[in-house]
Amino acid sequence: MIDDLSTGYVVGGAGILLAIGREAWSRFFSPESKAEGLLVQQLTERIASQEQRLLTLESGLDTERAMRRAAELRVQALEVYIVMLKAELRRNGIEVPAHQGAAE
Repeated sequence: MIDDLSTGYVVGGAGILLAIGREAWSRFFSPESKAEGLLVQQLTERIASQEQRLLTLESGLDTERAMRRAAELRVQALEVYIVMLKAELRRNGIEVPAHQGAAE
């Protein structure tokens, strides 16, 4: 009875050691796991570079949007200034010809 019990423990312990060894082999030493690790590393690097590229593009777009808004504000200010100048000229009896490309 004791021999059967100790034999069971030995077999069970050996089975556990075999499972741990097999897991360690497949995880750390097998060529497939090394290839997987290399692939994961490469993909992680590619994702990081793509994220950096996306951030750079977004910041460039933000800069372009800000520049466009500033230009639109300047154009609007100039349009208002032109309208005021035309009104002042007309008030003083000076006729202002229409711009060839603009409809008034």
